[in-house]
Amino acid sequence: MDIPTTPRITLKACVEELRRRCEAISALQGGDTYYEEDLQLFRQFCEENDLIFTELPRELIGDPYDEGNEHQVWYSSQTERFFKLTWPNFFGLHVLQRSNEEEKASPIDYLKRWYLHNTHFGDDVRFYGVIKSGKGIRLMIDQPAIEGDPASENDVKDFFRLNKWKPFSIENHLAFYDLKNQLVISDTHPANLIKMSNGLLAPIDLRIEYLADSLVPTVERLCINYR
Repeated sequence: MDIPTTPRITLKACVEELRRRCEAISALQGGDTYYEEDLQLFRQFCEENDLIFTELPRELIGDPYDEGNEHQVWYSSQTERFFKLTWPNFFGLHVLQRSNEEEKASPIDYLKRWYLHNTHFGDDVRFYGVIKSGKGIRLMIDQPAIEGDPASENDVKDFFRLNKWKPFSIENHLAFYDLKNQLVISDTHPANLIKMSNGLLAPIDLRIEYLADSLVPTVERLCINYR
């Protein structure tokens, strides 16, 4: 199987339709959807839109270019883009969550994260579909390759502060809060932001999500107490 030259559906359209379906379920049951509901909704959406593949694309059969906690990564010199596959049945973690919520992100959360990445950082992440295997499902995206070097910790702090993000700490890890848009970001270690030749930073793999209203006081307090 070859990777399609372009995705069958845009990331924006995926996120908007999945959000609509989640909101419909939430309205019926009077609360947010939970992880298993998200997973079921996502699988149904992928089946309806022919986004499920049962074999690995030949471009991704060889050794990966890199591996991380969330993805295996392959580089395409032809397109100058990185292809990323999530590990089976793992779609990242939330920045933070309420005590009764699942720490793991659902596939819907994962796609929302990358759509926010595109919207707020000018990225061009695209969603291709799901690789289904005996070990579980893996989501496939691609992302433009950015030339540069990993940013320094000071570069990261300056980047977010200059863009009006307030720093705070989660389990001794640096995170940021955007009060205006009610967004939070974590996983901001230097390797996830590339310093380009012009001195500007390009975020390439951050956890970014909307903050639940009930968690706003907690995060605002963490921002005030951050040193």
